[in-house]
Amino acid sequence: MKNIAIYFLLTALLLGSCKKYLTEEAEDQFTASTLFETPEGLEKMVIALYPYERSLVSKGTANGILSAFIWNERTTDLCVFTTGDDANLSRFTSPGPSSSIRGLVYSPYWTHRYYIIGRANEIIHYGAQFGNAAKETVAEASFWRAYSYYGLWSRFSRLFLSTEPVTRENMNDLAYTPADSASVFKQMYADAERAIEGLPLTRSANEEGRVTKAAARHQLALIAAWAKDWATVAAQVELIDAEKTVRLEATPEAVFNRSDLFNTSETLFALRFSKERGGGSGHRIGAQFINIISELDYTSKLVNGVLVKYNPENLGRQWGLVYPNSYLMSRYKTGDKRITAYYKRDYTYQNPNRLITVPVAQQRTDAATGKQYYSTTNHTGAPVTVKIGDVLYGRDVAAATGTKIDRRNLLPSSIKMYDAWSKPLDADGANSSFKDILIYRLAESYLLAAEACFNLGQPDKALAFYNKTYARAGNAPETNLITFDMIMDEQARELAFEGRRWDFLKRNGIWYTQVRKYSGDFTKFPAAAVGYNATTYGVTDGRDAAFGPNPDYYADFNGSDNDILVRYNVKPFHVNWPIPQDQIDAMGAQNFPQTQGY
Repeated sequence: MKNIAIYFLLTALLLGSCKKYLTEEAEDQFTASTLFETPEGLEKMVIALYPYERSLVSKGTANGILSAFIWNERTTDLCVFTTGDDANLSRFTSPGPSSSIRGLVYSPYWTHRYYIIGRANEIIHYGAQFGNAAKETVAEASFWRAYSYYGLWSRFSRLFLSTEPVTRENMNDLAYTPADSASVFKQMYADAERAIEGLPLTRSANEEGRVTKAAARHQLALIAAWAKDWATVAAQVELIDAEKTVRLEATPEAVFNRSDLFNTSETLFALRFSKERGGGSGHRIGAQFINIISELDYTSKLVNGVLVKYNPENLGRQWGLVYPNSYLMSRYKTGDKRITAYYKRDYTYQNPNRLITVPVAQQRTDAATGKQYYSTTNHTGAPVTVKIGDVLYGRDVAAATGTKIDRRNLLPSSIKMYDAWSKPLDADGANSSFKDILIYRLAESYLLAAEACFNLGQPDKALAFYNKTYARAGNAPETNLITFDMIMDEQARELAFEGRRWDFLKRNGIWYTQVRKYSGDFTKFPAAAVGYNATTYGVTDGRDAAFGPNPDYYADFNGSDNDILVRYNVKPFHVNWPIPQDQIDAMGAQNFPQTQGY
């Protein structure tokens, strides 16, 4: 980095912002001088951090792979990765600092976060001279700095601290050495506390989307949870409740069944997108997590005498890279409203020309596992011809046609980021969706409080926080003594595919064991090359036998050995991303050595 000038880019910070909550000014109203020398200029700078953060959706690749790691689901115990440009990391086949993943994920994330930190440093430094006139702006910049350092820490666990503006005079004097964890957390605490003190409780209509006191309290709770400062976690969530600026939506469906995620009653922080001027270039995040059953003509819908391939019933044209795995879906009880609010599992026959006749189910014993399963879902005693609207099951299609469906066409879809509002049904590509991205919400705050109270020896309070999301989902309120496993499961049920699982597992020291046990899925009986051993799996190898090969699961589709490789390739040191090699080269390996293991 010492050989790279890190200067404030005026044009970048004068980018238009999304919708009306970031009102645009004529660019010639501000100069490099007025940006630094007036409170109004500093506010313009902090507002520009929102569209810059939004640009993460196209960093590394325009298809949103990097942002899916940060704001959705990858390399945790809750998903099965089937294909994608990030296979080297998502399967841990070659996740090193010089692999293709460096340019796709590690380096763009590192530089993105440090860019925001650099801008925040300038705003905080120059804002100090204006006192109360710039207090709120400095607080907002402090939130961004805490948020960015937290993001770096959660992924890399090693970073250098920079809190002063970079100038021509001092850029070669900066110390690019790893900061000790105590210094990192001291800085994050200070920034989050300054943000809480200076940010408003609410925003006016033309400021909607900018962070508030509640968002800063949540950020502090996350930092404190990592430090196992449980008293601070509980206190911050209780203050969020007491200030009454946010509340849970009445039902899980009300949270994500919309495009304007910034506007839910439980949103603490969201990135806004719009097709209007200044609303961003769009993204492709949601399409990664929805299956491609629309490519099967069984689901083409007859509309006014014409078969329509992409239609609301099959959710239209999608990408289908990563899916909820069988471990995640097993965490839900029957009747949990989140099963249908957060996922789509059942797709239906819509094509009148493709209505198959399903043979009678035969019970079979799988030769490889000795487990039994049924060949079809037809238990009537006679062949049955399906009707429009009947649920499509892969084993029925295989029995009727002799052809198995690929798992990418049939695995359950995460629909939290499904966009029925701004994305046309037949749209594809990097800029096809303008649905907001939800970063922090109150549901996570409550689960943080449940975890904190559990660790503080306050089981009744912990259970009360736990039940806020658990009971909202239609479950009878839990009355048993709360355990950590209950909190871990509820965290998965409520927050899966929102980018929040990585932090939870890593800070609790269970990322490696959970990924080794549950990440990916056996979508077929594995070939010998995978390394599966039936005599040791779930017996002596520390894994869970309940989530080994299951013919009743993969009888519905053609699978791939690639889908389970993550469990066999993952190593304990993978819990930390490597420092990008280009950054090591710039900082000097003697100053900032590579993370152990890489």
